[in-house]
Amino acid sequence: MGRKARILIADDDHAILTALKARLEQINAEVITAEDGYSALARAREHRPDLMVLDINMPAGDGFSVHERLDTIEGMSKTPIIYLTGDRSERLDNLAFQMGAYEVFHKPCDMKLLQNSVIRALQPKAA
Repeated sequence: MGRKARILIADDDHAILTALKARLEQINAEVITAEDGYSALARAREHRPDLMVLDINMPAGDGFSVHERLDTIEGMSKTPIIYLTGDRSERLDNLAFQMGAYEVFHKPCDMKLLQNSVIRALQPKAA
């Protein structure tokens, strides 16, 4: 049997971070957390996650800047990214998908739907 899927969640809202971590651990994933963009990049370099859930608006580097910098980490350029945001503007959603987002969820989001999206995004890795 292979290793657990490794997921990195970055969000500056501690309550969301805690809830998401608990939800994604239910699918038997290893979950790493970060509270800002700088920490997210450092943890991505260290742990090489299979998928990232990024808040778009964070201190020390937003989700978009983290996504852009993944190309500088060997093997991370194709990592699926699911964005979280409190901003419901169509412009931001469009930008997220132009960046290559797997999916975008608006806060407060349905944790079960997000969990299902993570499972779908990880499916190719399990094949």
